[in-house]
Amino acid sequence: MRDYPNGVKRIYDNGGKTVDRYTVYYYQENGARALHVGRGMSAEPFHPQGVGQWVQGDLGPHNGRLINFAALPEDCRKAVLQDLA
Repeated sequence: MRDYPNGVKRIYDNGGKTVDRYTVYYYQENGARALHVGRGMSAEPFHPQGVGQWVQGDLGPHNGRLINFAALPEDCRKAVLQDLA
């Protein structure tokens, strides 16, 4: 069972294949194609050279492997909790 906060649908880690290594999708759909809204981020989304941007896309293994909320770096957990507030 995943330890996701209320409002989080899926959390992915692509293992560092891209600068936005972590993708968190929220329970919100956008448009007829049901693209999911979320945040793509590096391990330090608040750092001036970090990444923390809104994304929309499809759920699935192309995002990486599913991980628990606790497996996210501390700053990523903070960004997610701020998004949900």
